Amino acid sequence: MACCGGPGYASPLSAMRSGARETLVYIPCIIPPSRRNVEPDYLVTVDVDPKSPTYCKVIHRLHMPNVADELHHSGWNACSSCHDDPSRSRNRLILPSVNSNRIYVVDTGTDQRKPQLDTSIEPWEMTEKCGMSAPHTTHCLGSGDIMISCMGDPKGDAKGGFVLIDGKSFTIKKKWERESIEFGYDFWYQPYHNVMISTEWGSPKAFRSGFNPDHVKQDCMDDV
Repeated sequence: MACCGGPGYASPLSAMRSGARETLVYIPCIIPPSRRNVEPDYLVTVDVDPKSPTYCKVIHRLHMPNVADELHHSGWNACSSCHDDPSRSRNRLILPSVNSNRIYVVDTGTDQRKPQLDTSIEPWEMTEKCGMSAPHTTHCLGSGDIMISCMGDPKGDAKGGFVLIDGKSFTIKKKWERESIEFGYDFWYQPYHNVMISTEWGSPKAFRSGFNPDHVKQDCMDDV
């Protein structure tokens, strides 16, 4: 799981040559819209160790304390981007919630088989500290901070952007981008080349309600 004193590896080749096989997998499970106002999303732990008697079985479920979150693209608090920093450890899983605007921080270090909720960034913090909503994708940075892409403003209208989170206190530091971005979605970066690529999708107001054929019909009528 680590080399050079920090989390992760210096390169994919290094991971292939010296990396240990993962024995656990964490999977966010999303409650369908028809039940999401009653049942919370949850994180399952799956045993993927071929030598284990519980191989390929769910061994733990961590239910979120709120409903209607819609957990999305999770990520670690630290990763190979800071592999040479011995003060960092991959022991927290970050779970952004694209529907509720909440961000959960799950402790996977104390008991890897039974992770527990550590803390959370609440929707009001997203509004007051960075003016963003619909957090989507999480990536850890070489600086030790965490960056999460967002897709909307507090009203649910389209607004792309990136929230920078302190990798130790798990509090919002600031918005990362310097220019206005119309739409947001997924992103990834290549630290060796100092390049980041991001994509765009739609506004939270549009996708949160799901597909509605009447919208297509209305657009067709507007074009006539």
